Amino acid sequence: DARLPVDSPGDELGQLAATFNDLFSRLEQSFGQLQRFTADASHELRTPLAIIRSVGEVGLREHHDEATYREIVGTMLEEADRLTLLVESLLALTRVDAGRRTLDLNPIDLCAMASEVAGHLKVLAEEKGQTLIVEPSEPVGVSADIAILRQAVVNILDNAIKYTPHGGLVTLRVAQTGTEAILEIIDNGPGILPEHHAKVFDRFYRVDAARNRAEGGFGLGLAIARQAVEIHGGRIEIFGSPGQGSIFRIVLPLHQ
Repeated sequence: DARLPVDSPGDELGQLAATFNDLFSRLEQSFGQLQRFTADASHELRTPLAIIRSVGEVGLREHHDEATYREIVGTMLEEADRLTLLVESLLALTRVDAGRRTLDLNPIDLCAMASEVAGHLKVLAEEKGQTLIVEPSEPVGVSADIAILRQAVVNILDNAIKYTPHGGLVTLRVAQTGTEAILEIIDNGPGILPEHHAKVFDRFYRVDAARNRAEGGFGLGLAIARQAVEIHGGRIEIFGSPGQGSIFRIVLPLHQ
């Protein structure tokens, strides 16, 4: 254990040693997180690459008819798309991290943003026969980097649509209370166990890994959303339980 002994915590040397030990602990934790993140990212990259290699070898091993070749190429393109999505998600995380120092803050109407995002993602809900509603609201102003905050809303809404069953309902609700602006994304999907509420924001965490991969997800969208909200001085809360759907609540300081 590379720590300095703190024999006299009250004197100057003792305080210096304690400060050094605290710094070392935080560095150790950061390195551990980086190692886990790198391992998870490598694992996610390995799977689509293995599939591309496997189907490519099948295509070269012997002659096939046109339909089989089309299927092989289609599979390779699907996995290439997954790789692209993963790389874009990792880049988004990097941009959000950098955003801690480079936010371009401007006053925006949270209700208008919710309506705009819902308009863009409406086609995804329609493909599943879902109803997507934005409840009317008076303008609610927040100070935000619109590109970064919009990505948070997109990721949470996309997640709600993805896991809400065919014919389900997804609602966006904007309100304000006291000094806070609130944007809720409500669905009647399968819900999330309370013990998973905090973990769903961890990078690469998946409540149901098999289903998540089938849906094309990597467990990065909510991690990006949380970072995007937190660098605006806000937070994301989750409510709901299995069989009762989920509520993702974005809470931000009102624009002053």
